[in-house]
Amino acid sequence: MEPTVKMDLPLMIATTVLAAVFIAFIILRQKFRYGKQLEQLTPKAKPRTFGVFTLEEVAKHDKPDDAWIIVQHLETKEYRVYDITTYIEEHPGGDAILRHVGGDTTEGFHGPQHPVTVYVLIEEYCVGKLAESEAAKLGK
Repeated sequence: MEPTVKMDLPLMIATTVLAAVFIAFIILRQKFRYGKQLEQLTPKAKPRTFGVFTLEEVAKHDKPDDAWIIVQHLETKEYRVYDITTYIEEHPGGDAILRHVGGDTTEGFHGPQHPVTVYVLIEEYCVGKLAESEAAKLGK
């Protein structure tokens, strides 16, 4: 028994090629969309340079539009310097964050009001560390 519908060979080849092109188009379109989505998720963070700072240098950054703080890291005991200027408006505690800008805020930072996630969050704002000779001046 022969099939009732006959396609000639050139028509079959043309149909197959057209289907392959269509499938390739769909795949490439999805890949492009996925790439765009990934691009949107990639943070546009400015490149940071990490430095070693003195207490005097940190003290110059004591205003809401230029706010640095010093926090002693719990594990390493190293005093790190953070530029929190862009975080001030997001701070859940409001203006309380401004009390110690330009200086050491270790005691307040490690207080019970902060969730453990703050230790991860703060690293985004790290600009360097306090010089070892300066850390000794804090007497901690």
